[in-house]
Amino acid sequence: MKFYRLKARRCGFTLIELITVVTIIVLLFSLVVGGFTFADRFSKRSKSEVTIKAVRSALENYKEDFGGYPEVALPDTSIEIAQKVYIVGGGACLYQAMSGDGIDQIKGATGGGVPESDGNLDDNETKNVKMADMPNELWAKTDGLYYIIDGFGHPLRYVKSAPTQSAIPGGAPPDATTVNQGTYDIWSYADDEENLTATSLDSLTGSIQAASKKWIRNW
Repeated sequence: MKFYRLKARRCGFTLIELITVVTIIVLLFSLVVGGFTFADRFSKRSKSEVTIKAVRSALENYKEDFGGYPEVALPDTSIEIAQKVYIVGGGACLYQAMSGDGIDQIKGATGGGVPESDGNLDDNETKNVKMADMPNELWAKTDGLYYIIDGFGHPLRYVKSAPTQSAIPGGAPPDATTVNQGTYDIWSYADDEENLTATSLDSLTGSIQAASKKWIRNW
């Protein structure tokens, strides 16, 4: 009589199969995370672009009422967010110019009410509102300062430019690195986390010029 030994049924995965499955899972996870990261960045950039457009429209209302664009009173004021230093003077100036809440961040501004922003409007301030129904997502408060933010949650940068040289009879042409003189420059650093103190009025060369391609700006 012949006896046959039954082979034991194989259970589980071989090492190669396990590695293959893990690799597929990692690839799928990377695709999902990558897609989410892209969508998140796209959403933040879109929000920043919408914010800049809304602020520009409100700035025109400000100019119409006051004869010019607001000028930053304290341009070098800075705050710290997540261990990074951001210049906030321009964003604070924009907040007051848009909301009417306070005047101390706008150079030369006068009028009644409380000079500092306090998140409320008194009777003397309501007439200065240039962006009605400003959504809470458009501004933030850090260290007692209220300021307009971009889609990344960082202070929106703003600078009122000097008059152009070309506007002066017989004057030299304006510096090619200075844009929108006589009006203003407004921008978001977007996902550039390295050049947070560079400005639109800098000579954008080298690494800063490359990084500035990530910025969202009006020039």
